[in-house]
Amino acid sequence: MGAHSKITGQKHLPVGINAESWTENMGISHEYHSAPRRRTRGGISGKLRLAGVIVAILLVAYAVTAILEKGTVEEESTPQTGAGGIAQNILAPLPMQGEAASGSGSEGAADSSGTAQAVQLESFGPARQTDGAYTIKAYDASVIRQPTCGQVDLSYFSDAAFLGDSLTVGFSDYQINLSGALICGYTGVGPDAIVNRAAVKSPTRGQEVALDVLAAAQPKKLYILLGTNTLTTLGASDRFLAYYGQMLDELRQTLGEDCIIYVQSIPPVRPAAAEKKPGLASDVLRGVNEQLAQLAASKGCVYLDLWEALADGEGNLKEMIAAPDGVHLSAGNGYGAWVTYLRNHAKYSASNPWIMGSAYSAE
Repeated sequence: MGAHSKITGQKHLPVGINAESWTENMGISHEYHSAPRRRTRGGISGKLRLAGVIVAILLVAYAVTAILEKGTVEEESTPQTGAGGIAQNILAPLPMQGEAASGSGSEGAADSSGTAQAVQLESFGPARQTDGAYTIKAYDASVIRQPTCGQVDLSYFSDAAFLGDSLTVGFSDYQINLSGALICGYTGVGPDAIVNRAAVKSPTRGQEVALDVLAAAQPKKLYILLGTNTLTTLGASDRFLAYYGQMLDELRQTLGEDCIIYVQSIPPVRPAAAEKKPGLASDVLRGVNEQLAQLAASKGCVYLDLWEALADGEGNLKEMIAAPDGVHLSAGNGYGAWVTYLRNHAKYSASNPWIMGSAYSAE
């Protein structure tokens, strides 16, 4: 090569010309030589970024798919409610439906035409009861009678009236505290005298017509006790009950639907008194009181079974609460037991003056 060139690396350049001036003179810059290297580095990083974007898209798609699948499962497991508000898909199939579905291929499956066959339900009904394994409770006085219902204060009777015979007269004679209740007690009276508007004598007001007195007072509650004077002889119960029904109709018309009418059972008497008055024997009175309970229920009245408080285990008037004649009640124990029973068997109302500690007391 001689003096015309010098060795620069592996390339031979003319003498006196360096590599940088040579490349500049030839129009080739340093950037030209480094461009392929930069393009190589840029291509690798771009591919990495593209791969990252693809991975991110796949992750988002996976998350969205998982959310949608979870929502579908929850929707399928949620009971469907029909127009009537009844969940449709929480009821188990009937046993015969399950059997039909798991039966032969022809049952519960689509037929040759592609239409699903209807499930054939087996006939079924109430289970047969074993003889003697059940009891039927009759709708009798034990069911009709007013149950114990807390205890009211004596002020409950302030707007009440008591209609009856000589037993009711005792409230006035013995000055029993009933918070000013109207006492319409008439000795020897029966329901026929009330219906026929007969003049009867009150020990405190004199002669009067009971229906007129009650119509003027318009009590909110009416307690009736009649029968002891009427049923002294056998065979008198039919007439007594017929008039009793008419009397209840008259009283309802006179006092209105808002008045609570209490029909009290005819109290028992002592055995010696029943011997003199066979119509008041225990078994006779039980039958009459049973019909009286049915009558009260049919007329929308409240039936009170005084025997719960006044009768002993044999169906006779308790000796300790009986007056000497064996028919009427003693002033202390007898009327005390009667009033206590009435206080414990008032028809329920939130406005009743319940005593403190009673089942329905607000105290």
